[in-house]
Amino acid sequence: MSKIQEQYKPFKEWKWVDYSGTKTLNIEQFISDNKDRYFFIGTDSQNYSKKRQTIFTTALISYKIRSGGLVALHKDKIPMVEHLRQRLLMEAMRSLEVAWFLDQKVAKKNIIGIHLDVNESLKFKSGKYKEELIGLIAAQGFNCIIKPDAWAASKVADSRC
Repeated sequence: MSKIQEQYKPFKEWKWVDYSGTKTLNIEQFISDNKDRYFFIGTDSQNYSKKRQTIFTTALISYKIRSGGLVALHKDKIPMVEHLRQRLLMEAMRSLEVAWFLDQKVAKKNIIGIHLDVNESLKFKSGKYKEELIGLIAAQGFNCIIKPDAWAASKVADSRC
């Protein structure tokens, strides 16, 4: 087992906080209180070479039209993941873990959207992994959104990463 795998926390151990990072949230209560909303999930990561670590931030946003959204965040640090493909797959898997948990708590799967921090264009490095990542999410039966519309990952999670 690699250092990265050893430090990956099981979903049950994830600590959730509000957008400001000041209030700890019970994720089951957060979902229960927002069952009538749409849910968007996005994960972003950043490498910090001085500390030789990668920080992953996952955002779960409950959204209601004309009412706005509420955000729950999970952040964790692991040894640095240098390869972009591996980091993007880990971002997608973190978002899927949230979606699988959420799917057990809400009535309809179609109200769950997973936002991937991947570009549509091959001009960008992440673009060459687009099909693989979309396929991973779609194979699990979830709606998949990529840049430029993937605001849960590229805006919300990124801003707290």
